[in-house]
Amino acid sequence: MGTVVLDGVGKSFDGVWACSQVDLTIEKGEFFTFLGPSGCGKTTLLRLIAGFITPQSGAVYIDGHDVTHLPPEKRNVGMVFQNYSLFPYLNVRQNIEYGLTIQKKSARERKDIASLYMDMVGLADFGERKISELSGGEQQRVALARSLAVEPEVLLLDEPLSNLDARLRDKMRAEIKALQKRLGITTIFVTHDQTEALTLSDRIAVFDKGRVVQVGTPHQVYDTPRNVLVAKFVGDTNIFSATLDNGTARLENGMSHGAESGPESRLELRVPSAENGTCHLSIRPQNIRLSHTPVNEPNSFKVRLVERQLNGLWIDTIVQVGEITLRVAELNTVSLAAGPEPQPGDTLWATLPETAIRLLYE
Repeated sequence: MGTVVLDGVGKSFDGVWACSQVDLTIEKGEFFTFLGPSGCGKTTLLRLIAGFITPQSGAVYIDGHDVTHLPPEKRNVGMVFQNYSLFPYLNVRQNIEYGLTIQKKSARERKDIASLYMDMVGLADFGERKISELSGGEQQRVALARSLAVEPEVLLLDEPLSNLDARLRDKMRAEIKALQKRLGITTIFVTHDQTEALTLSDRIAVFDKGRVVQVGTPHQVYDTPRNVLVAKFVGDTNIFSATLDNGTARLENGMSHGAESGPESRLELRVPSAENGTCHLSIRPQNIRLSHTPVNEPNSFKVRLVERQLNGLWIDTIVQVGEITLRVAELNTVSLAAGPEPQPGDTLWATLPETAIRLLYE
């Protein structure tokens, strides 16, 4: 059995279900992420696993034991809160030793274990520091060390990076991942940040309105989203409403065939099952190719350049055909053979490779 199993778990507040019929298995040693917008039930589910609240339906298992009605201190779970919840009247070492005191460890054991984890998170010389003297990143390390010091079966992280600036967030993300792999501890991470989810996770569960929408590896969730919501939430994408007719997709507002638009503005998607009816098409911005000259390939058409914006590593380009707007992401590389910089209003050609287009439903 997996380290954490949720079997039909549900919880409501004032008659509104925060999470409903959640079935998940998180394997031993896995870094598993709950991803979704605010209010979708991620933190509620984390608190159910920790034992701070009790489900109204279903059961929670940890390491094969039913812990549904056990208090937090009986579950062998460590939790890092969004605001870290450190004790301001205790110094760094005392904060880290707090859980060990509850476990009735001896003074020598507490000191040795605290020193081990302080060194592990890069705070070996910070033992006597007051919490108020620490930066946000240092406080985050203390909270992490305090949770790890009790040697939990499962580590729960509730958006622990949300209060950090962008550069420090990237650094701490890498440190958390490296530490988790080094210890092999089962970790459940809650976030609404898709970049955190994609870079940290072994697997991701995407949530919407208290329900699990899709579970998979980062590549599976990003490359083959199950529906429109997942495609929009996990990474940037272009979404079009379309009508399928025997394997040919026709867009509703501007890229269908016609006398004015010309055949080059017809987007076709070959669907093996030759489905019919309405659907959505999705293509990631980096999968669209732009050219200064006409392209003789399927799904290539003339577009008008609206805007180009340098974002460092990437160049974001907005183009339009009919009433359809496309966002294109190109790698910012330097080429001595490159032509003049295209300007708004210029004509370009866009190619949407067949293999990069995803057929989606609501």
